Formats: sequence, C-alpha cells, structure tokens
Amino acid sequence: MRKLIFTFFTVICLLVTTQTFAQQQKAIKISPFTFLKGQPVMIHYEHNVVKSLTMGVGVAPIIWAPLFGSILYPPSKFNTGIAIDPEVRWYAKNDKVMDGFFVGLYNSNRFSSWETTTSTIDLLDLDFTEGDWDVKNRKTIVGLQLGVQRLMGDHFAVDFYSGIGINSNTTTATRRSDLYTEKTPSAGVNLRLNVALGWQF
Repeated sequence: MRKLIFTFFTVICLLVTTQTFAQQQKAIKISPFTFLKGQPVMIHYEHNVVKSLTMGVGVAPIIWAPLFGSILYPPSKFNTGIAIDPEVRWYAKNDKVMDGFFVGLYNSNRFSSWETTTSTIDLLDLDFTEGDWDVKNRKTIVGLQLGVQRLMGDHFAVDFYSGIGINSNTTTATRRSDLYTEKTPSAGVNLRLNVALGWQF
C-alpha cells in the first residue's frame, strides 16, 4: 500500500515539474458520485501534455468492501483502501483542449482489505469451523472512454465521462488459525459513467 501511495505522488510530481515552464493547462476536479464503489469522493488531476493530448490521474479512499468480496467474506472490520485511476485523453481538433469532446483510455486500480469471522465458502463445508480471516481485494479495469468537458466561464468546468472496459478481480483470504489461503478470481465487463466538477488553471 505504501508503495502505491508513493508511486501515485511520484507521478503527480513528475507531471507538474516537467511541465512547469511549458505553462500548459491543468485542472483539479472532484467526482462526488463515487460512493456506490465504496469511495466517498475521487479527486482528479488533469494536465495538457501536448496539443490535444492530456494525461490525468484520480485518487480516492475506499471506505467499505467491494460487493463481490463482501458476499464471500462479509466484513466485520474494514481497513481503508485506495483507488488509483490514470487516464489519457485526446480532445477533438475542432474543440479546445480540455473544453470539448474527447476519447481516451482509462485504467482503474482498487486495493482494499478487511477482516471477517465468516466465510460463505466455509459455510458450505460440512467440516466448517468458525475462524478469523484477513481478506484482500484487488480489482483492475482497462478500457475505452469518451465524454465531454466544458468550461463554464474562465475556470469552472463540468466533465462528463463514460466508458466500457474489462475488469479482473481477485479476492484473497487467509485464515489466521492455520494460514490457509483461499483465492477467488473473477472477470467481466465494466461500465463507466460519472461527472466531475473542476477548476482549470
């Protein structure tokens, strides 16, 4: 977890410092409707790298367990996780950069962990004995996105974005009593639809 946080801040620092003298456009945005994913709010940073190309990253704390992992291992105590979402956008030639229609690529990475006293997998076992489990979940999404970002005045911006991607989800549970480990992988299609409010400068 510490490595992920360090990597995130390193990327942000590199984006800012390498473009300091170029005076390229930047934006700080907030997505307030991420609570369905267990995230109270996501903060985005977007930077115009060159011409119509921008790069960005979003980060958010995760305050409760994902649905799939929670069904298998209902949380008794949740440990805060983190979501890191890098992306690349290309804005339409007929529009201004960061003020018009865009297409792009996105990647979502979600890391969370919690504790539980019950495994639904064990409940199906005739030899079930209750025990404490340490559970970790890793979800990765890679996909295509499109949307539109509009300036409302000189600085305030509204950013609508949507997309479709492929996800990989792995839940790993370790029983404390004997360190027995169960790993449950899953995969599927992921849809993306949200709005962010931001300030460009």
